Amino acid sequence: MKKKIFVIMTSALMLGGSIGFAAASSPLIGAKVQGLFTVQKANGTKIGDAVIINGSAYAPVRAVAEAVGTNLTVEGKKIIMSDNQTIASDSTISNGTSTDKSDSREFIEYKIRAAESEIESAQGAIKGLEDSKEKVKMYPADYPTEQQQLDALAKIDEMIKAKQEIITFNEEELVRLKTLLDEPSTP
Repeated sequence: MKKKIFVIMTSALMLGGSIGFAAASSPLIGAKVQGLFTVQKANGTKIGDAVIINGSAYAPVRAVAEAVGTNLTVEGKKIIMSDNQTIASDSTISNGTSTDKSDSREFIEYKIRAAESEIESAQGAIKGLEDSKEKVKMYPADYPTEQQQLDALAKIDEMIKAKQEIITFNEEELVRLKTLLDEPSTP
């Protein structure tokens, strides 16, 4: 009997310790969201929604990066933001003549890869949003009122539409960039 009590107590202490360790390793686990805010540009254009947790704002990185004209790539567990405005405004001197990097083949190829990445990212986001929409429909009990469920579906539709606009814009940009790439360069 004492052995059973000892085993139960040891198990409880180990389990409790591991839960405490997990909570201590991430300050966001169990943290209370202090507010939901709209992130927008100075001209009023909505970028996305952010939450405030423990005094820090958490906003969608891709939406913020797009809003400030920065390219975003994900490599493993790293999110890399590159400033394409710096690249576009730099000039290089070769053979005594100035050439603008925004006209260079490398820069155009870079912009093509960035547009393709944006399209792929938006397509992935749309798939995730459509999955979320299905879950909202499958579990109506998660929403206290029918209006809250309809509001959730409308918000998801709004986000899907925004991602579709990103895809359309980047597809048009790809056509333009590929046309530039195919044009013969002038000396």
